[in-house]
Amino acid sequence: MKKIAIVGGHGFIGKNFTDFLLKSDYQITLIGKGSGHNYFPPEVTSKEADILDTSAILDAVSDAEIVIWLASSLIPGVHESSLELDFETNIKPVISFLEKSDTLQFSKFIYLSSGGTVYGDTYDHHPLLEDHQKSPISEYGLSKLVTENYIQFLTRNSKFESYILRPSNVYGKYQNLNKPQGIIGFAFKSLIHNSTIDLYDDGKVIRDFISVMDLASVTQKCIERPTQISETHIYNVGSGIPLSIKEVVGKIGAVAGKKVQTVAKSSRNFDCEYNVLSIEKLKKELNWEPKVDMMKGLKEIWEWIKETEK
Repeated sequence: MKKIAIVGGHGFIGKNFTDFLLKSDYQITLIGKGSGHNYFPPEVTSKEADILDTSAILDAVSDAEIVIWLASSLIPGVHESSLELDFETNIKPVISFLEKSDTLQFSKFIYLSSGGTVYGDTYDHHPLLEDHQKSPISEYGLSKLVTENYIQFLTRNSKFESYILRPSNVYGKYQNLNKPQGIIGFAFKSLIHNSTIDLYDDGKVIRDFISVMDLASVTQKCIERPTQISETHIYNVGSGIPLSIKEVVGKIGAVAGKKVQTVAKSSRNFDCEYNVLSIEKLKKELNWEPKVDMMKGLKEIWEWIKETEK
């Protein structure tokens, strides 16, 4: 039974990862300050630890074989003003943890980066490969890219291997509907409350959307792959299907049976015009394919939101 520790595991992605990984023979420990402790079944261990307290995090993962790092205080698509605060709360905790991890027994470190923001704007409108130029235009993307570089550097002379996963726009149930955690959750919530959502640049920007369950299946592929000590593996994780935000809003309306009401807004300076990920490397090296059809995934979210918002 593999022992897995998920740092920042009490949120949207952590809950879905837990649901998915519990179907296999894993022992799961969730670490963080977030809410949601009562959600998890009794076989899941939940530990309180501040991400800024490296000693507490080290202690919480002391017997883990796999460490999955989901913790982040930034949200994609939100403009932050303090790069210094970002470094202290998002980048430094990862560095401090890996620098002081010599006494731990984990063999794999899996970090959730961002395929949607680390590359920045591209103008040729072709799916992005992992080695594409990185020019992030948001603090979130910059934070993720800097952290990636530190992980690669610290892994080279370590006793573990690292996986850096760059997901596209992740959707699924358990999203926090009170935060701007993605257009899909916001749009569905607006239908429940008969409210509107902002639609930037007439919804023309092109994106790639991935079900959180598909992201979880990639993570399991990383967990089960034979370990290569001191190596770092980087993978885009997406559907490979380009969709405009306007198309996605249309799909949401079709699932719910009523039109999403939008308010036209001008484009934002931290929104990339085109971001679709190439997943060919992932397919080839991990023998992985996305399985969740988007309409099916949207229907599942809609049913969950209707229950949640009663």
